[in-house]
Amino acid sequence: MKLLYVASVTNRLDGVNKKILAQFKYLSNMIPDSELILFIRGAPSNELRDNINYLQSDQIEIIDTSSFGRLSARRAKMGTLMKKFNAISGNVIFYFRYPLADRAFLRLIKAIKKDGGIVITEHQSIESRELLSNRRLLLFLNEYLFAKKVRKEISGFVSVTREIADYELARSGNNHKPYLVNGNGIEVSSVPIRKTPAFDGKNLELLCVAQVAKWHGLDRLVKGMAEYKGNMNVRLHVVGDGSEVPNLKKLVSDLELENSVMFHGFKMGKELDEFFDKCHIAIGSLGLHRIGVSEGSILKVREYCARGIPFIYGSMDKDFREGFPYLLNVPPDETPIDLDAVSSFAYRRLSDTEHSVKMREYAKENLDWLIKMKRLVEFMNEVLESKVKR
Repeated sequence: MKLLYVASVTNRLDGVNKKILAQFKYLSNMIPDSELILFIRGAPSNELRDNINYLQSDQIEIIDTSSFGRLSARRAKMGTLMKKFNAISGNVIFYFRYPLADRAFLRLIKAIKKDGGIVITEHQSIESRELLSNRRLLLFLNEYLFAKKVRKEISGFVSVTREIADYELARSGNNHKPYLVNGNGIEVSSVPIRKTPAFDGKNLELLCVAQVAKWHGLDRLVKGMAEYKGNMNVRLHVVGDGSEVPNLKKLVSDLELENSVMFHGFKMGKELDEFFDKCHIAIGSLGLHRIGVSEGSILKVREYCARGIPFIYGSMDKDFREGFPYLLNVPPDETPIDLDAVSSFAYRRLSDTEHSVKMREYAKENLDWLIKMKRLVEFMNEVLESKVKR
């Protein structure tokens, strides 16, 4: 079996690129004849290049799309992949981080399927709702026009939640199409367990590490901080940039919380580790309902768990069973976050001096990419076997 993993990514070492490289590390061990193709606009950052080189893999190809015209980029990408496919013989699986539907992608997967190849797509969201929510109208129109035709040709779906899987099956018009619900993971060994800070019950340091978008729902937390009348001194550290940061800064200014909400920009390495070592509670996504989903599988909360910091989350997540003690679920709505509930959660969890160790063990046993990729390879083999039987 030959595996081609294809993704269009940014040129820096963000959470998605960490995920893809970790996935490929394990996939290429399980399927030796594997190749990762990354479409990147511009040269990779030094950090991303270092991580690629660390894998010491000649199976990773970076294709710089900066020479592609903006309007013709999609066709150029699909043409590149078609040339790749034509040069390969035998059983080939194309594994796409779903690139959205359009005529060019439809032509590509039809050609792959006609010549005996298999296409499996990985889905992170209910794409049409997210595109509409973000006002990506041209992409939404293409997705609307071609989604069903594309999904009809796809051999199998991988989704990070059951809700997304149900959507993809319904959109394909075939509820019997093979699918796998496989939540996001974390390479646990890639992040250190944090040095747990002292908690005196008077000062509570909150941490959100994110490429901040409206579905992170940090405005809910900021409004909750403005309404909080308790005795605890609560401070929020936002580590990361993103489209929603300017709006958050304005909200913080309007609510006169400049001394309580700090924006630190993008951090990595030891600088990032220091924030985990000084903060008590982390903030997951609080606004997934804004993009039309009720279940989550957020990469960052898996990192929180692996590092050993209790966290707040605004959706259900199959990888954290009901009653998981180091997670505080808040309502998936627009109400301000209740800081009294957050402070009570902090008291309960931080009183357990072993909470970081317990969280990390949970991550090793349930969230590590090695476990997740074993499931994915089993699914790929099932799809391949079903094709042979037909």
